[in-house]
Amino acid sequence: MITRRHILAGAAFTGAVTLVAPLAWAHRAKAALTLVRWNARTGSLEVEHRLHAHDAELALNQKAGVATPDLSQTKDRARLALYVEPRFALSDLEGQPVPLTLIGAELEADYVHIYQEAALPVAPAGFGVRNDILRDVFRTQLNQVNFDMRGGDPAFIRTVTFTGEDREETVRFDR
Repeated sequence: MITRRHILAGAAFTGAVTLVAPLAWAHRAKAALTLVRWNARTGSLEVEHRLHAHDAELALNQKAGVATPDLSQTKDRARLALYVEPRFALSDLEGQPVPLTLIGAELEADYVHIYQEAALPVAPAGFGVRNDILRDVFRTQLNQVNFDMRGGDPAFIRTVTFTGEDREETVRFDR
């Protein structure tokens, strides 16, 4: 015999499934973050790329031919850094490349960080920027580049995003 209690329990269960099911179907967006900071103390431009480790391993598999990438291994982090290096570029406002030196990479929880730097004795007025990291692996990849040229001063912070067929953007730091 179906009682009022059975009906309420069934309704509660159906409601719970309706609320939980979309969470189970949700997936992490394909996105990477790059931070570009000018360090006045050292006279250098510091670049840090933050990629989800799983996405980075897929890139190593598909683009670098690494059968079973393991980012806990120095060799595979080095391969990833070499994959990233030609896919990110900065130029000055006259179009001259800013030569970035690869510093290294480290794994932290679910993310891998790749570091680059360039000698830059004065804060720049702006950059041309290209960010193709993982865009040759994932069609829906979104790359965000945050620029901080004056230690957190909001007047000198800019953000550029790359999606779809975006190639190069220009960012200026004048007020």
